[in-house]
Amino acid sequence: MLKKVFLTSIITLLLVQSCNAFCTYKKFNFNEDKTDPRSSKILYEYVLKKENKTPSEIKEIAGIEPESARAIAVDLNDDGTKEIIGLVYSTFYWGTAGYSLFILQKQPYGYKDITYVLNFEPQKNFYVLKTKTNGYKNIRLYGSSAYKFKSFTVKYEDGYYKNYIQIKSLEKALQQ
Repeated sequence: MLKKVFLTSIITLLLVQSCNAFCTYKKFNFNEDKTDPRSSKILYEYVLKKENKTPSEIKEIAGIEPESARAIAVDLNDDGTKEIIGLVYSTFYWGTAGYSLFILQKQPYGYKDITYVLNFEPQKNFYVLKTKTNGYKNIRLYGSSAYKFKSFTVKYEDGYYKNYIQIKSLEKALQQ
């Protein structure tokens, strides 16, 4: 009897610990959740600066308006400063792999995009996880069937959030 109670306790403890280690920190959906107006404005202004365009030029060229940017703020590295996670609804930032995901980190001179080849389907939920890589929370995204995978976890390595499945697919496409 004592052996059975002990084994049950161990199994329960392992299940609870694994859930705590891998469970979601926060869940988001750009189509369903309200985005943060301040974060969305930061993303829109970042795109203007990145593309070196005025608001009227970016609207004419890519149909991007302030409402096209949808973003939220989350502290991904627990440093007390929130990073901006978002996307821009425009064909300019959309392709067969889905929409480009931006993760902007505040720098002394403005914001820096800390993503490297990150495309996803914004219709799906995405998750900021409790698990971390190099001090940054991992992020679970859902991808397009173009890459033949449904969900994937991106991790912070060498200064960027990366998805090695997408990087390998891109490298293979460029070699052809």
